[in-house]
Amino acid sequence: MYTALIVAAGSGTRVDLGYNKVFYEVHSKPILLYSVDQFIKDTDFSEIIIVHAKGEYERMKAVLKDRTVIFVEGGSTRQESVYNGLKAVTNAVVFIHDGARPNLKTQYLEQLKAKLCEAQALTLAMKSKDTIKIVRNGQIVGDVPRDESYLIQTPQVFITDEIKKAHEAFKKSNIPFTDDTSIYKAYNHGVVSIVEGDDENIKVTTKFDLLKLEDILC
Repeated sequence: MYTALIVAAGSGTRVDLGYNKVFYEVHSKPILLYSVDQFIKDTDFSEIIIVHAKGEYERMKAVLKDRTVIFVEGGSTRQESVYNGLKAVTNAVVFIHDGARPNLKTQYLEQLKAKLCEAQALTLAMKSKDTIKIVRNGQIVGDVPRDESYLIQTPQVFITDEIKKAHEAFKKSNIPFTDDTSIYKAYNHGVVSIVEGDDENIKVTTKFDLLKLEDILC
């Protein structure tokens, strides 16, 4: 059995909503519930943990009123929020997912689960369609080979004890990790394999993303 750890402690600043973007409704349903319901209907997940922002417990509880989940208060950073959630995980394997990434498809969950027999850590990722450059001070200073460029998504899957140790090791560091695969690799230099996803597994970061979700979600 697995644990789904859904990080929903954001503020929605870049979307300019004035409230946490996971509460934004698409087709009369909060964004958060799309991914929560995807994990709930999968019987391989015996535990669903929602990491919420400080002061949002009551609202989160109201939104998830008839769903069996565990609530954990997040921290001041995503890294701290994930670590708080990891401390509540009881299963050996954890799927860490962004609450603002609502279009998680069953086929990708199944592919991630199937690949666990040959990999210690996994992430969904999408091959980059664009040329990616390294830019410093407004100037191009290098190239990233397109055939090696991937956009990292979630879920990201780990042995719970390993990713928890990685978070503990860097708990007091000022390293700006942007996802959990980076923390994992920095800790033990372990291999992280990918499962190729698609561009519909978007994370809401701008108002344009909200418009795209209106067409994608049903």
